[in-house]
Amino acid sequence: MSLFRYNSRHKVITFAAVVIAAAVGYYMNQRQPPAFENGQLKRTGSVVDGRNQGRWTWYFPNGHKKMEGDFDGGKRTGRWITYSPNGDTLTVSMYRHDKLNGPHTEFGADGQPTLVTIYADDRPVGTASTK
Repeated sequence: MSLFRYNSRHKVITFAAVVIAAAVGYYMNQRQPPAFENGQLKRTGSVVDGRNQGRWTWYFPNGHKKMEGDFDGGKRTGRWITYSPNGDTLTVSMYRHDKLNGPHTEFGADGQPTLVTIYADDRPVGTASTK
């Protein structure tokens, strides 16, 4: 008789431990807001019934805003703004039902509007120079 007997239960136990560790890791990542390596948050916002809701803001690693806007039931709505890494405004757009609807304004390096494009359901319908 052998001193050691082969027992395949160790495979089941190892598999269960790996699954539990993966589930705990996933759960902990979902509970904590995502952050850059320097600790700065990547984004803030609320989720209701699995969909983005209310004001959401994304950030650059330096802490300046990258983009912000509102969601309604997971769809972009209202005014959305994008920023450069130094905090200057790059674009301001209007959304309705997750589509560009209304003016989309691009800003130059001097902070002044350079081009305004009017959209209807994500399609450009006109442009206007700001000078």
